[in-house]
Amino acid sequence: MWCPKCRKIRVCAAIPVTYLGYESGQRWYRSEHPDINWFRRGRRCKKCKHEFTTAEMNESFLDELAKLREALSGLKKNAEEYIKESDAASKSLKKLGESLSVLRALRVYKEAEV
Repeated sequence: MWCPKCRKIRVCAAIPVTYLGYESGQRWYRSEHPDINWFRRGRRCKKCKHEFTTAEMNESFLDELAKLREALSGLKKNAEEYIKESDAASKSLKKLGESLSVLRALRVYKEAEV
């Protein structure tokens, strides 16, 4: 099993989740998403003694999670690109506004000469 502390595959012992401060019971689900359900298990790494929980769930949810991450990654990349482009546009608009101010000042100056 993957130990989050060792960051390696290690042999881990099963321990009651109550040892980790969770209420007893293995079957869990999200009330707002009853199709998401899992078995919670307590684990202890035999190498580093780190204690953690794992969730045993239907593999299709892992596939869905991977697809959602990929979709969000694409959205994030597009959003970052949009921010860069909007910053560039904002700078261009500021320069345009400054140029228009100069032109207005020149027009007022020329009208004053006449």
